[in-house]
Amino acid sequence: MFWFSKHKVILAIMASFLIAGGTFFATSRVADTSSQEVKVVYNTPAITHAYALRKSAVLYNNVALTQSLSNKPFLKDAWYRTHTAKLIFNGKSQLAYQVTNASGRNTFWVLRSQLKSINSKSYNLKLASAGNRFYHKKIGFFGDSIPAGWDGYHYYLNNSYPDWLAKYLGTGNRVENFAVPHAKIVGHRFAYIGTTRVAQDLPVAIKAHLNEIKNMNMIFVHIGTNDYTNNSGSGNLHNVIRHLRRDVMAIKMTNPRAKIYGVLPLTRFAPDGENRQNMFNMYGYSFGQLRSAEAKMYRQLGISVINFDQIAPDVITEQNHDIVYEDHEIHPTPQVAQKLGYYLAKYLATK
Repeated sequence: MFWFSKHKVILAIMASFLIAGGTFFATSRVADTSSQEVKVVYNTPAITHAYALRKSAVLYNNVALTQSLSNKPFLKDAWYRTHTAKLIFNGKSQLAYQVTNASGRNTFWVLRSQLKSINSKSYNLKLASAGNRFYHKKIGFFGDSIPAGWDGYHYYLNNSYPDWLAKYLGTGNRVENFAVPHAKIVGHRFAYIGTTRVAQDLPVAIKAHLNEIKNMNMIFVHIGTNDYTNNSGSGNLHNVIRHLRRDVMAIKMTNPRAKIYGVLPLTRFAPDGENRQNMFNMYGYSFGQLRSAEAKMYRQLGISVINFDQIAPDVITEQNHDIVYEDHEIHPTPQVAQKLGYYLAKYLATK
């Protein structure tokens, strides 16, 4: 999935540079359009976000757009924005992004207008093993910042791991994602995403979306790490699991036909890098005990347990957590979200 053949640059044109009004501009003739000029107004790092290429997209080897190449080897790949540049392109202002593919092996510049959302119906990543079993299935998610697509500092909305799951399963539908950062099992809080007030904690999220739950085919509950956090107010482990059982039963009663999955909290690390698996919180239980208690409760209710440590054992490890977690503790980078979605889809496709 993340491997691509080496490419060759098919066109290169010399660039010239000028300084105007005290500001540096890179001025060049654009490949295949010699009548056009490009001026680089600014070039700055950008928040990482995933995109797919439009079929007509042109890739360039530099921000001045002087060296283009074919996009054909790369149309199936996901591209992650790293920089944004404002260009004066043929007299008009346009944005261009520097993007790197999921493998990290290729980096190009592309006009923003030539990128599309990974949720575009024309962007097909369906696994062969999925066949048509999941086509038109409606997937719903409840939980915290991990399925919501929050990296600890920013949203990567529309390319969270639930979005990738739907793409790899080939559902043809957008995920109904009701996960909210900082959500807990024990609580009744609401929160704002932008200017929109949403149900945050699991009990109120379920109650607010009963009608949507009735129409879901697959429902994922991924929550618990915020209850473990000191001063969460969630109380001891027995209280947390009691509330989780009640909430999951509410989902089952609302839609008895849906397939429900309990996703265990991702491996979590302390600021000093220590794995919290055996680290006790102020309520008297360890992170490992929370995960074990969740798994036991889910199985007692006949719910399938998803443990990323088992289905994707090399994605998040003690050796790489500083890289795969944006905050080095719990929140995956957008690139890792893609991997989580891929491995979860691969696992489900074989069941």
